[in-house]
Amino acid sequence: MNNKIQQELDRIEIPKELRERSKLGIKIAKYELPKRKYKKAIIIPLVASIFLVFSVGVGAASIPSFNNLISIVSPKIALLLHPIENTSEDAGIRMEVVAAMNDDEMAVIYVTMKDLTGNRIDETLDLYDYSFTGAHMFNSQIVDYDELTGTATLRIQGNGSNNLNDKKVNFHIDSFLSHKQIFDEVKVPANLVEIKNKIPETMRLDMTHISGVGGKLMDELIEQETIQILKPDKMTLFLPKIEFFHVSNIGFIDNRLHVQVKWTGDDMDSHGYFYFIDNSGNKTNSSSISFGIDELGNATYGNEYTDFIFDIDHVNLNEQTLLGHFVSNGNYTVGNWNTTFKVQSVDEEKHVVFNKDFGTWKANRISISPLGVTIDGNGEINNSSQIEVIAKMNDGSVKILDSFFIFSENKKVKVKFIPSLPLDISKIESLDIDGTKIDF
Repeated sequence: MNNKIQQELDRIEIPKELRERSKLGIKIAKYELPKRKYKKAIIIPLVASIFLVFSVGVGAASIPSFNNLISIVSPKIALLLHPIENTSEDAGIRMEVVAAMNDDEMAVIYVTMKDLTGNRIDETLDLYDYSFTGAHMFNSQIVDYDELTGTATLRIQGNGSNNLNDKKVNFHIDSFLSHKQIFDEVKVPANLVEIKNKIPETMRLDMTHISGVGGKLMDELIEQETIQILKPDKMTLFLPKIEFFHVSNIGFIDNRLHVQVKWTGDDMDSHGYFYFIDNSGNKTNSSSISFGIDELGNATYGNEYTDFIFDIDHVNLNEQTLLGHFVSNGNYTVGNWNTTFKVQSVDEEKHVVFNKDFGTWKANRISISPLGVTIDGNGEINNSSQIEVIAKMNDGSVKILDSFFIFSENKKVKVKFIPSLPLDISKIESLDIDGTKIDF
């Protein structure tokens, strides 16, 4: 689990407008290294939040869209959902907020989208610009696509919310992407051993002019005022079946491999990363810096180019292969899908005193809801991915909570551990948090 989380953290990319905030311990992450878009939260500001857990309403059985959602999600999830059935139509596309469930740190809503006039909705649907009042960081994922009806069901999660108890909230979508194409294991047709023996042309890059930075080398690169990068457009190397970018230079600078790409700009959200892989399938991911070039050929703010950078001390160029993973979206659809609905709360949480020293911060309380386990504390959090949370149920089964979010501000810390399915908190016998057992 820790290795998987670390692989994802290696792909962190922070846009320019958030770099100063990152020095305060605020970080943004996404499963795939983005070129223009940043929406998956790992560390976000702490906000005193009142979230809600819903139960199925009396009239739920008469709501077709809600009944269909129950057939998609598990019965355990359905028992927590409050039916909404609020619709909005624009540009020939209908959006419906079907149901919701919440607790003290996060809100979850289920939304469907259907194209009434064409085929702009498919199984790769990805919300681009969207908002949920009261929450501050979001992520969305498609959980079902019905090819027969052309209906996509999405799960929207909002974190760090406040003051939602018995209030109206607004969910709004401005644009979305669809018809995604994924290019994985794309081989780079270049002789790296031969390239290593050549001295590349380089140029200075002011680190205050970059539009994005990510990967293991992120902190080191951010701290430098200027770095050396490859001079753009010294080659034009196209990769198989990829038209939305080409390799514009490859070279070694200070024992680090730089693979530079130039994006065409025709795709709203093309993104990706390079990686080395050995015969055992072990991967070494790249770090990255995004920038632009002005009319005089100087590096400046922009995202036309990305330098993907490898520290090759542990890479054997003769035995490992350089590959790429890239994503392109065929459709970018703009509209105005807007719904407002009221949320209602029920008390369904447990709170336990929990004192544990995690090194840079100390825990003092645990909260348990069907949506997960939250650890409250004080200090500065820096490596919560090492925390393991396991729930033992009274039937002898165990549930590993292997997904997490961190809320941190003003030396107040909240870490939310999320199960793959909601917890029946009445059946939790004990929790194991990094070897510390808590009985219920």
